[in-house]
Amino acid sequence: MWVVVPVKRFSNAKTRLAPLLSAAERESLAQVMLNDVLRAIAESRRVAGVLVVSREVRARYSVERVGGLFVEESGTGLSTAIMQAGDWLATHGQRGMLMIPGDVPLVSGREIDEVLLAHSGAPSVSLVPDREHDGTNALAVSPVDAIPFAFGAGSFAKHRQAAQAAGIKPQIALLPGLALDVDNPIDLQTLLSYDSETETLAYLCDSGIARRVMPHHTSARDLSDIAAASRLL
Repeated sequence: MWVVVPVKRFSNAKTRLAPLLSAAERESLAQVMLNDVLRAIAESRRVAGVLVVSREVRARYSVERVGGLFVEESGTGLSTAIMQAGDWLATHGQRGMLMIPGDVPLVSGREIDEVLLAHSGAPSVSLVPDREHDGTNALAVSPVDAIPFAFGAGSFAKHRQAAQAAGIKPQIALLPGLALDVDNPIDLQTLLSYDSETETLAYLCDSGIARRVMPHHTSARDLSDIAAASRLL
């Protein structure tokens, strides 16, 4: 199955982090998080290909570096972008797809494989919620138009209900890496509490952002250790 990664323009990304990060820092954060997501997809054993749908030219360079494809987004909104990607895949002979956002830097190839392994034949829907069980941080559908997409606030419940309305019992997986999307300062602090080998954590520590956003009792040595581990890619 192919994975679809929708990507906003980096200049428009992570506006809820504006009180903490400059515009340039938010753009860099969006870039390194996407790099980590694409790396995890490349490490998956069950992914057939990866397609980024976006208007961001830097996202094109990132996905092409891992052997993926880029489709320029033609509409507006996340649900519309996923529909466009699904139509493109169906036109090219694909019967299903897995959507993963570009802001879940702790996702692993193992988690992606777990979602795909549990995903049964068509018609089928698989869901991974965010930490609050409000948003949808991964959605596998077979066929690509198995349900209408409803990304945004409350999308997890909406997608589950849409599957049930279509006569499909959705598969639901709770996966910690996929569950953490970075949208607000609390998410950023939570991310920094992990010791993970990611480009994102290395950037946050090396740039000095970690020192600004972490609680004051976090020592410089702790942050240095995190950064060192994160660079062992």
